[in-house]
Amino acid sequence: MRALIDSGLWWRRYHGLPMGRQLARFLEQEVSEFWLCPLSVQEMLYKWRHRKLPAPDPAEWLAEATAGYRAAPVTLEAARVAGLWEWAHGDPVDRLLAAVANTEGLTLVHTDQRLRSLSGFPQRYFPNVGMV
Repeated sequence: MRALIDSGLWWRRYHGLPMGRQLARFLEQEVSEFWLCPLSVQEMLYKWRHRKLPAPDPAEWLAEATAGYRAAPVTLEAARVAGLWEWAHGDPVDRLLAAVANTEGLTLVHTDQRLRSLSGFPQRYFPNVGMV
């Protein structure tokens, strides 16, 4: 499976943080290609810059954290799809991640309950990310 990993899962995977047995097993056994959206990188760096994410300077870890991931393109088509979905959920990053998954034939792997209930994109939702 070609999986677009959401921001939080990318962060947890890189740092070896708990993510639940079912999710860890899925990532290890079912995913053949790991994809990361540049918006996920931007989101985590924004949180770091505003002291909402405890981490050392990204210059020390960013290259290693993105190694092994393919960059998912944020295209005009994905922006069109994200903007036209008739969803009540208005988070632009979530909408664009889902649209990138849709337009690039990727499965968005996430733990976001708001996204879980939406349709129009391939997804795999895993609850209880913090449970081991």
